[in-house]
Amino acid sequence: MITESVEFEKHIKKIHDVLVQDYGIVTWNDKILDPDNPKQSRQIDITVCINNRMIHIECRHHKKPQDTKWIEELYGRKISLNADSMIGVSSSGFTEGAIKKANRLGIFVCHLNQINENTLRYINEKTTVTFTYYKFSNLLIGFYLSSILGFSEDDLKKEVLSKKHCYNILFNKIKYNFSENSDFLFPYGFNVPRIECKNVVLFDREVIGMSVRGDVDKLTIDYECPSMWTFESNNNNSAPIAFVEKSQDAQIEIIKSRSGFSEVTIDLSFAPNSPPNSIFYGVEFSELPGSKEYPPKFNVIGYHEHSFTLENASFIVADIKAE
Repeated sequence: MITESVEFEKHIKKIHDVLVQDYGIVTWNDKILDPDNPKQSRQIDITVCINNRMIHIECRHHKKPQDTKWIEELYGRKISLNADSMIGVSSSGFTEGAIKKANRLGIFVCHLNQINENTLRYINEKTTVTFTYYKFSNLLIGFYLSSILGFSEDDLKKEVLSKKHCYNILFNKIKYNFSENSDFLFPYGFNVPRIECKNVVLFDREVIGMSVRGDVDKLTIDYECPSMWTFESNNNNSAPIAFVEKSQDAQIEIIKSRSGFSEVTIDLSFAPNSPPNSIFYGVEFSELPGSKEYPPKFNVIGYHEHSFTLENASFIVADIKAE
């Protein structure tokens, strides 16, 4: 069963994935052999192995700050299990006595501290997430059938406007074409003279082909995660070790380490609905810590499912002979 404590441990593990990168191995819910009783395994919330040095991380997700007693327990586990270092992470911080005890015993203590809007004005560390769309205008869409005899102009207009699924497929094809052939500047006038159609029917007559012409530009919608935390050590007054930004429903999570590494996780199903006559293109971010040698890691899950909504377009429905 997934509990809040488990989620907290996994979250701390992800932060250490960013801090360690490929210099070591970070393991959640690790099992190690007891040095004094090799037949018995001991559970560790998180282990970090770097250059044969073993770091143990224990997490507490409680309402009250952790006290001296837990620090002494961590020290005992460090000695008993031969850990090179021990880190205690509390979601609610530590008492003053616990911090003093940790400093004397050599136990590192860290916590997540949520930053309010007033503090954000001074640290200026928020990341801007930009959702990008292709925005179409001056559209002229052509439908070509073997015959249009017997239909009035009004009948044809109502019929073509009812083919919502058709436009979703059509403009997705155009989007992929733009993405593969992006050597043009926006705004851009385009003309797709012939698009093959499958299973598109008007008045029970198969559509042999379609054409689209018009203008396209890029539309952007900026977003900033409303919640931000620092991951910092209580052992000294140094700057935060890492920053964590999250959307309310955790569809976006950005972890940025002070050392210059980052990891972004985003669920694309969260992207805002495409405005009329536009289709989702992708996601861009403001500058993130990281270098050209080791760029930020991106974890993309889900996909943008919102349909294309057509407005303010002109249509041609014409006869054409099938080839």
